[in-house]
Amino acid sequence: MTGLMFKTAKTHRISQNIVEQIRQAILNNELKPGDRLPSEKDLAERFGVSKASLREAFRALEALGLLEVRQGMSGGAFVREVDLETARNSLFNYIFFQNPTIHEFTQLRSILEPKVAAMAARMLSDKDLADLEENLEQTRKIADGVTFYYELDKAFHHRIAAISGNRLICFVIDSLKNAIVNIKLQLELDRQFNHQVFKAHERIMAALRARDPDEAAEAMLKHIQEVDAAFMARCDANSPFEP
Repeated sequence: MTGLMFKTAKTHRISQNIVEQIRQAILNNELKPGDRLPSEKDLAERFGVSKASLREAFRALEALGLLEVRQGMSGGAFVREVDLETARNSLFNYIFFQNPTIHEFTQLRSILEPKVAAMAARMLSDKDLADLEENLEQTRKIADGVTFYYELDKAFHHRIAAISGNRLICFVIDSLKNAIVNIKLQLELDRQFNHQVFKAHERIMAALRARDPDEAAEAMLKHIQEVDAAFMARCDANSPFEP
């Protein structure tokens, strides 16, 4: 770490330039989780910036989950291990500022989730099936209630994605579901919607039980399209939402 080759930060967007250099050092494995960065005085001299600009960059790196700034005698700026929750929140923040439309969410889900359901139908184990059956049974008990079952719904889609064994697929689907929860919170969902989603989950489960990839993909696509239509009936589907 002593040989870090930081350059003088460009005068335009100084703090952003510092962020990019430190981030690149982490990505290049020049800085590893747990490493302590040089002192503020040393870094400020290397970058040719004030301590104020450096601290602004540290705050941004903390927000990105890349650094942890500790106080006290043994304090300093330390490289963090980027965990799944930090990464998911970063994508969530990106979605927040982009304000995608409902149709954009639907388009992405329609490309991804039917293929994931087909993979699950080919790959699921008896344990996977039992977990999904338990989720469906818990949902059945509350499907006609006035409150939507957000956690059970997210768990159902997560479990199907997890069967793929692909962490990136799980990450994207979990992030999408978190954003969609916030859309649902802005709409006036009712018992009809709750029951409709449950029936869709039943159809998906029937295809998974039969281990039929084509039927699983078709059931998932129909589910996504039904959710899109339900959202459209409650708002302007082309207007952006704030996740």
